[in-house]
Amino acid sequence: MSILLLSVTDNLDPDLRESLRLEIAMRGNTVAYISSEPQEGDRPYYLSTIEDYSKISEGVKVDYFDLSENFSDENLLKLLNYGTIYLSGGNTYVFMDSANKRNISQILNKHLESGGLLIGASAGSIMMTPTIDLAGFEDENIPNLKDTSGFGFVDFEFHPHYSNDRDYLSEYINGENNDLYVCKDGSGIFYSNGEIKLFGEVSKF
Repeated sequence: MSILLLSVTDNLDPDLRESLRLEIAMRGNTVAYISSEPQEGDRPYYLSTIEDYSKISEGVKVDYFDLSENFSDENLLKLLNYGTIYLSGGNTYVFMDSANKRNISQILNKHLESGGLLIGASAGSIMMTPTIDLAGFEDENIPNLKDTSGFGFVDFEFHPHYSNDRDYLSEYINGENNDLYVCKDGSGIFYSNGEIKLFGEVSKF
């Protein structure tokens, strides 16, 4: 199981960027981008991510997917043809609601079990954890999710875009049993078969 949790995909810590390059390249340099919400027109967030990945790994191919009805179950199964699957940023609750409705966790599990790399940035990284409750400090629960469980691919919580003035975390962590890692932009965590490697400005809160 190989998972990378990020805040962003640009201006990465050099060691993180090199590790990410190697992990993507060894899996065929193909990335399936899953958007948190359908993007219309020129798909600006997707295009921005393509540019970020081109700076990480030369020759990488990044293809667009979302969880709308425009992508059938058969279309989504094609995700398993990619060496790397990337979950984008956005509203965590909206993304989680769509992911649950499309049973995307089953595909992601198969991907991980077959040796694929799974990357999450911002909302996509929070969804990897046991609960997305931490997103409530930044995101509105637009779909009114009652079950705020995450995928649980890692056994800790993750706070992207961390800045030192997040005083609410002390109160939050007192009510949780999970470890919490805070991550500044440009930094990240590589989780592989239970082992954790930190890159850049990441620390346990």
